[in-house]
Amino acid sequence: MKFRSIHKCPPANVGDSVRVTLPDVDRGRVDPRNILFAVVAIENEQYYKLGNKYGTLPQLYTRNQFGVCPKSLIPLDEVVPIEKPLREIAGLISDGSGGQGYKRCSCKGKCDTNRCKCKSSNILCNSKCHGSMPCNNK
Repeated sequence: MKFRSIHKCPPANVGDSVRVTLPDVDRGRVDPRNILFAVVAIENEQYYKLGNKYGTLPQLYTRNQFGVCPKSLIPLDEVVPIEKPLREIAGLISDGSGGQGYKRCSCKGKCDTNRCKCKSSNILCNSKCHGSMPCNNK
């Protein structure tokens, strides 16, 4: 069993780029499913410390929790030593949803004031907000 595990997931080295899969609850529908990290340190030959330009993960990962990329995509000098959780890094990488889902309003009016969530966030209302209701923020 251990022999098969070693051949299926060979050990990674410091400086290797790895791909960590994001849980569904930590990402929006338009956010990436994976995040690239670099192996910063290895503890006890089986626990890996990962980081990228947005921060370093506080928890340690085992080899079966990530996939190694064939090329080194993240240089170690770009890794920030500040520890941040995976959910916060996912929010920084996300395109516009802030990490978990879409921002939308449910206004009954025309979205003229800052009471509208979309207008206060400086984003335009879309079809998910209030359908075909009149809106001045489209």
